[in-house]
Amino acid sequence: MGIEFSIIFYSTIAGLSTILGIAMILVKERWVLKHSHYVNSFAAGLLLGIAFFHLFPESLELSENALLFVFMGFLLFYVLENVMVVHSGSEIHFKEKHNPQHTKGLVMFSGLFFHSLVDGFIIGVGFEIDPKLGLLTSLGVISHELPEGVTTFSLLVSTIKRKTALRLSIAVAVATPLGALTALTFIGNLSEAMVGLLLAMAGGSFLYIGASDLIPETHQKKGFANAGFLLLGVLLLYSLSRTIGV
Repeated sequence: MGIEFSIIFYSTIAGLSTILGIAMILVKERWVLKHSHYVNSFAAGLLLGIAFFHLFPESLELSENALLFVFMGFLLFYVLENVMVVHSGSEIHFKEKHNPQHTKGLVMFSGLFFHSLVDGFIIGVGFEIDPKLGLLTSLGVISHELPEGVTTFSLLVSTIKRKTALRLSIAVAVATPLGALTALTFIGNLSEAMVGLLLAMAGGSFLYIGASDLIPETHQKKGFANAGFLLLGVLLLYSLSRTIGV
């Protein structure tokens, strides 16, 4: 499987994960409301494991300025969510329509669309470094795309017509492979140091999504199960890393 095909394939799987999250809201809304925190905990464990075990160390090997760009990636997603009112976690209490944060459907769509573009780009960067790293990076993106699908449709359907919300949510899903295709057009021409900086920003974004979005959502329901699912995500990522030798 060539790198180009792998990037397109796994970014498409990520987009389909977003669509699966949308479908879950359409078909099993109550079940999603009840169990979403477990999905978020597991996804957070995967993302934090990928960031600390792979993205940060790899980026530091490629560029001495990597830590600065880790911080920049973290800040980028903070600003994106603060300004555009979007969240990567499963913010599905969307029936609270009085919340002023849920009144700007198109602004939210823009933020979520851009977020998915970046996810696709991250997959491209991972495969540019190493196919095995690309596989793990794809796993991290795919794991949080499902709750993002839930988030996207949940937020949009509370502010605009249902059919329009569905169309825009699908557009957000398509943005992930679109971002990967964008990466394919020029990432091969970048220097090793520049790829390392992009990898550092990807790690910063994973850190933000895991620690600032997904984990706080899990606190909506207390208990050891949430912690167990987070640790399961970390252990699964560690086991996969040892298995494929990254």
